[in-house]
Amino acid sequence: MTSQKDPEPAGTAAAAAPVASASPEPAAEASAAAPAAAEAEDEGTAVPGATEAPIEAASQQDEDEFDDVDSALGQDDNASSTASLTASILEYRTLNGRTYHADRHGADKYWGPNDERQNEAMDMNHHFLTLCLGGKLFLAPLKEDIEKVLDIGTGTGLWAIDFGDEYPNCEVIGTDLSPIQPSWCPPNVKFEIDDAEQQWTYAPDTFDYIHIRYLVGGVSDWGKLFKQAYEALKPGGWIESFEVEADYRSDDDTLKPDSAMYIWRDLFTEGGKKLGRSFTILADDTQKKGIEEAGFVDITVKDIKVPMGAWPANPKLKEIGQWAQYTLEQDLEGFVMFMWNTVLGRSLEEMQVFLAKYRKELRTRSIHSYLPQRVVYARKPDNP
Repeated sequence: MTSQKDPEPAGTAAAAAPVASASPEPAAEASAAAPAAAEAEDEGTAVPGATEAPIEAASQQDEDEFDDVDSALGQDDNASSTASLTASILEYRTLNGRTYHADRHGADKYWGPNDERQNEAMDMNHHFLTLCLGGKLFLAPLKEDIEKVLDIGTGTGLWAIDFGDEYPNCEVIGTDLSPIQPSWCPPNVKFEIDDAEQQWTYAPDTFDYIHIRYLVGGVSDWGKLFKQAYEALKPGGWIESFEVEADYRSDDDTLKPDSAMYIWRDLFTEGGKKLGRSFTILADDTQKKGIEEAGFVDITVKDIKVPMGAWPANPKLKEIGQWAQYTLEQDLEGFVMFMWNTVLGRSLEEMQVFLAKYRKELRTRSIHSYLPQRVVYARKPDNP
């Protein structure tokens, strides 16, 4: 079994998370990789945050101290087996005026709403995450002639739709707990209501590629998830896991001990423990360990720093930071309400005070905060 890390790319002001990352030796199949994925061999220069130098902040002589986003982007924060689409699926839970996944198979423990405001944030998050990968949908070295792809936790379905457009001859299946995907999509894309925590019903050796993105706090048994993905993949097929951790950091000590961002971090760490859902996936090395234990080989780990807000001097990192801010401010209330009030029992009034402080810090150019992301991709052996 091999595990590889990416070399540090030269000539960029971006920065990587503390754990060094490295790119793999090209796999035998890489010569047939699709144009969109062929650049994965040089992904270090394409992924803006994947270097080890500290992120350079823009001069405050040239920047406003605060970055106020458009009012539509969040100034008002008050505001088992595959199932057929039946009325029961639409019986969402309503908590504090927000709707969440239906109360079945443990879905009542998922922290994020599924209503219109949160779905708009998810759409924005898809664009943000694509920017984080240098405009790519994935980093694994996929072949041009792949036939079937599975997107676990597809959310509003934009990743699956974009992938289907890029690979028109490939069947793409997106699964999620709620039917919040658009009715219009490419003819090679379909969506299914499914719970990836339950026993999968796909036949062994079905998929060429399985994509898992931002399921943080939504999985009780990551090892089981990766093992089921292993069984469902064809020999030689690829898995890719892209996750984040709310471990706010700064390289220049501009993030102070009493920061609201640390309150956010502790909120999800503490709440996740009560729910039995981990929010420390990167710190625990959950992705690589689970993927390796499932039997995958050619494991590649890439760590990425993601600035929070428009403070970086590097234009690409500044754009990424702006979209991180836009996504959060689209629905700050929705991101924290379940954990704050339902799980930890704190008052909504206290939550609003916290959100006001967090929003102010997010917009302040003098706080150079960032979050760590990690992409892990690996291959199922040709002869498992």
